Amino acid sequence: MKYQDTPMGKAMEIAIRIGLPSPEEDMHEEGEESDEMYEHNTNNVKLAPAEAMYVESMYEIVSKYGKLADNDDNGIWVGYMSPSENDNKSIGVKCSNCAFWCPEMMGCHIIVEQAEPEGLCRLAAIGDGLVNGDRK
Repeated sequence: MKYQDTPMGKAMEIAIRIGLPSPEEDMHEEGEESDEMYEHNTNNVKLAPAEAMYVESMYEIVSKYGKLADNDDNGIWVGYMSPSENDNKSIGVKCSNCAFWCPEMMGCHIIVEQAEPEGLCRLAAIGDGLVNGDRK
């Protein structure tokens, strides 16, 4: 069964649709795109427009190919780090601050590995205001 056919996959798809503004909502009077942040509903993370497009693109990839893992022949390296390996969790760079994090399942919508709240992968989409301090 593909991820998009599971109850969580279907819920994720709905959350994406209601979390992203329509093209009409994202336009200024003169037809220019807005630079305003908006909320991504799967984890209440405020994302910049480009980052929101990245999140939507990753969900589309997962819908087509399934959840991602290192060495799964999809060409995308996840690079998950456990909490003990994540030197930047104290400043907010962690799974639980990522738009892909699902608090209800205590895991990630896009990676196969069982993510932990204080872990991190290289695909993270961490919204505005959630990182406080300098990276180590």
